[in-house]
Amino acid sequence: MRLTVRTLLAWLDHVLPSDEHGELDAKVAGSAAAHQLVDRIRRVVKQPTISPPRLDGRGLAADPNSVAEYLDNCLEHDRLEAFERICIESDAHLAEVAACHEILATLSRDPAATAPLDAAGRRRLLEAMRHHSAAVSTDDEHHEQVGGARQTSATREAAPTQPYGGAPPRRRSARSAWGAAAAAVALLVALGLLLTEAIGRSRGVQRDAPAPPAVTGDHPPIVAAPAHEPLGAAMENGQSGQTVEPGPTVVESPPDTVALVPAEPPEPEAAAPKPEPAAVAAVPPASVGPQPSVPQGDALAIAAAPAAAPAAAPPSVPPAPPQESAAPPGGEAALGFVTGEGLLIHRDTDQGHAAWAALMPGASLGPREELIAPFGFQPDLNVRGVAIRLLQGTRATITADADGTPRVEVVFGRAVVRSARPDARVGVTASGLTGTIMAGLAGPAAISVDLDRVPGTDPTTEAARVRASVIAVDGGIVWKQGGVAADGSPRLLDGIAAEGMLDARTSITWESVAPDGGRVVQLDALPAWVVAAPQIDKLQRNAAEALGARIRDTGSLEQSLRELADDRRVENRVLAAATLALFGDFDAAVELLCTEAPGRRLEQRQWATLEAATVPLALARGAKAAARLRTAFEDRGPHGKAEELFAMARGFSDAELAAGAAETLVAALDDPDLVVRRYAIKCLCDIVQPSAADRLRYRADGLPDPRREGASWWRGQLQKGLIRRPGAA
Repeated sequence: MRLTVRTLLAWLDHVLPSDEHGELDAKVAGSAAAHQLVDRIRRVVKQPTISPPRLDGRGLAADPNSVAEYLDNCLEHDRLEAFERICIESDAHLAEVAACHEILATLSRDPAATAPLDAAGRRRLLEAMRHHSAAVSTDDEHHEQVGGARQTSATREAAPTQPYGGAPPRRRSARSAWGAAAAAVALLVALGLLLTEAIGRSRGVQRDAPAPPAVTGDHPPIVAAPAHEPLGAAMENGQSGQTVEPGPTVVESPPDTVALVPAEPPEPEAAAPKPEPAAVAAVPPASVGPQPSVPQGDALAIAAAPAAAPAAAPPSVPPAPPQESAAPPGGEAALGFVTGEGLLIHRDTDQGHAAWAALMPGASLGPREELIAPFGFQPDLNVRGVAIRLLQGTRATITADADGTPRVEVVFGRAVVRSARPDARVGVTASGLTGTIMAGLAGPAAISVDLDRVPGTDPTTEAARVRASVIAVDGGIVWKQGGVAADGSPRLLDGIAAEGMLDARTSITWESVAPDGGRVVQLDALPAWVVAAPQIDKLQRNAAEALGARIRDTGSLEQSLRELADDRRVENRVLAAATLALFGDFDAAVELLCTEAPGRRLEQRQWATLEAATVPLALARGAKAAARLRTAFEDRGPHGKAEELFAMARGFSDAELAAGAAETLVAALDDPDLVVRRYAIKCLCDIVQPSAADRLRYRADGLPDPRREGASWWRGQLQKGLIRRPGAA
């Protein structure tokens, strides 16, 4: 049985046969996406601020007839997936479908709820209606007597005359009208009370899934040195997640970027070769599975196992044995499979050379997979019973340890891991932070690898500063260090113990400026990307769908990206160029940043989005990536401006600003090339941090006269010696 919105609702409301209900129990337990959707359904149904859809709504999910057909399992096959996709994306539509499904399920289980009243019940209801009607009629007569004198003459003049000899029309008395209204109100109140009681019983008893348990056992909080003591030489002050001693500042992505813009540590020279023609990985057909009692058609799958064989039930004790799935090419055992809707990209080596290829939902994972979550997608993986979500723009490697424990290595970006099994564990490698989460994955846990690059440093010779964190979200986790030194001996970080409990809302942090130690940081609040996956805007989602459709048509990832990078729609070009940059190919991104051709030039916000998603990461990935970016500026940028553009892209130190870089930036505001002006104003704003009003004084793509006025204001700031960072001498 496939895990869709409809089968999930049937599972929640307990209308499935016992065997199918048990099958969905296992699927929900192994799917992070299903867990999130279950929590969301419970939240939106109880949320009073959600407005109900209009009764006269039009469109697939807004039309009441479509909702009725969906609940009655008779919606056409070609409309079913689109309907469920709308419900997943819209709280209002999801709440309507879930609430209606719950009411129908409750009524189907309790025939007495719709049974007609017996004679005694009817008499009691009629007697109550008569008493209520008499009270209302008395009040009505009193108001008529008070106000009758004011309106008698007007009423008589306005009343139509009756023909002589005709019988006057029969009029309903006020008492009978109020009686009918009271009867309707009483019936509605009785039905509402009955349904509320039934729904409360079903919500409170039948639908409650166990909450993520807090990790307990022989793992008290630990300090450095002896195992099983507080994890952290001293718990550090958690104001805004920072420690008392100063550390490097992590550069956060602008709010309007395409995706997260972390950077990776310097890669080995052979780690990022120029992409060659990519071959699409063999994708098994979508799993049909046994037909449940509720489905019709092929609904939108929340998490489907590979077609070759359904996923094996999770084992009872670790290490977890391999999940059964379609075997990867070459006869090697599958490590797991791709779930959910997200497109995933992996390095394919079956053709004798490394090339990036697409992995569609349902595809199995080999014993070692180098993966990239492209922009516009947030794919989910099921690796031996552990659900792993890679946020867009993340590069990671999935393997298994010698004892079978799955391991995720985040090269750059962010990931969330969880499992419904209380005995599940997962290995984590995040730059210099290596270990195993031994318990607490129901929490879940989050992993991030970010970079803080000092402006003005040469990326071809100086390594960036890396910051890696493992965050316990709910309930806490048990962390066991597992690093290995160069001589093969165990490598334990100073400041934290070999194994111990990490409380909820606490992180272990490692920084490359102090590679031999780690810190435990108490967080005042969880990062937003941990609480909920970042929302993908509509344009970016459309571009992602266009990329997926083109890959299915052409069968080639690289060809699809090249074609999309030249598409007429700007969102398609931006997504394709940003995704190619993840592979180390910066030509499309630089060309798009520099072009001034009519119909292809980016607006300022689009330009800033693409630049933030590609250039900082390119400068952080090591000497080879930075050299390729510089070559792209030479080949695709304006003639003779590559050196200037590369210098502005890497930024300027305080010493360089004092030595004349400030004058160069202000002079570049009058440059004839748009990309030079854009980089100049970006650098000036990054350095000075002006107010919002002062930022609007100059627009690189504005008309000449306003541009000259803005440049003149910046020259005034230069003459006053104000082109410097806040606090700089």
